[in-house]
Amino acid sequence: MKSSIYQLSVKLFREYITFLMTKKRAILYIMISFAGLGILVALLRPIKYTARSSFVVEDSKSIGGSGLMGALSGQFGSEILNVLGAGSNLLSGENIIELSKSRSLIRKTLLTPYDSTQYSLADKYAETSLLKKKWKKSKKVGTWISFSTEKKSFTRTEDSLLNNIIDRIIKKDIRVFKPDRRLSLFEINITMRDDQLANLFCQRLLNKTSDLYIEAKTKRIRGNINRLQSLADSLQDYANGRIKKSLTSNFRLLDINPQYLSESVNSRIDEREEVLSSAVYAEILKNLEISKVSLLQETPTIQLVDTPIIPLPDNKIEWHEGLIGGILTGVVINILLFAFIFAPSQTVQKL
Repeated sequence: MKSSIYQLSVKLFREYITFLMTKKRAILYIMISFAGLGILVALLRPIKYTARSSFVVEDSKSIGGSGLMGALSGQFGSEILNVLGAGSNLLSGENIIELSKSRSLIRKTLLTPYDSTQYSLADKYAETSLLKKKWKKSKKVGTWISFSTEKKSFTRTEDSLLNNIIDRIIKKDIRVFKPDRRLSLFEINITMRDDQLANLFCQRLLNKTSDLYIEAKTKRIRGNINRLQSLADSLQDYANGRIKKSLTSNFRLLDINPQYLSESVNSRIDEREEVLSSAVYAEILKNLEISKVSLLQETPTIQLVDTPIIPLPDNKIEWHEGLIGGILTGVVINILLFAFIFAPSQTVQKL
């Protein structure tokens, strides 16, 4: 049985080779066509550059964790640290992936200058992607669009076109991911048709993302610090005023007529208010310092590991690579095409 199958396979292979030899002219035409197509693709394919940057996000420890916040929690209680914002978790490190794809951040990045003029990154992107020529020729736009950095507002058409650029970048040109789920290392890849544009966009988007991430993580604690600082300043002025008033009352007692006991009572009241205001001021200062320590603990650290360096890697295909790829594609197409046309002989079918 095995011998018969082997003989059948050999017979089929020989007949197929013989059949292909009768179609060598068609095979040659197909090979030449796909070889030329491969060269054409290599020459006409737009060259894109990829800016790669990696960074590490170190998030804050939990309130019950080890370290300084754990010690403060044991000393002052977790309630006061929660009030001050130490237990807040506005954003996690994972969310920085989606945060970097935020439309508002991408828009702000696109409207930064490409060079020393008012020429923006959005202008360069639209120009290198041939979008400006397309817009000018279209009936809906019909004019040369500019996203100059000196513009404070844009027209409805300009806003719509800028949103189209943002959608295109999110879908095709930006990729943010974690190479290893066990680590806090993130990588951002920006692929564009201009190396300087990709480099600037990658660096500025990462800076804006870092600033927004840190601000969001520490916003609550900063608000508490500002309120406590304002209260401490007010109490300091009030305590200073009570001290001056208490000293004034004491000096008056030296020359006071004994029958005027009210001045003595006022002096004792001033002294008591002085002590109370000083105690409250000291407590506010203590809470303020705890809040500042909490801010230091909660502030995440975003450390750059790798930054893009020009010249950036590109996806350019050399003409000889296109030629080889076209020839290999032609071979596969020939085999598949003539496999459907090929009909085995009656002798092989009988076997």
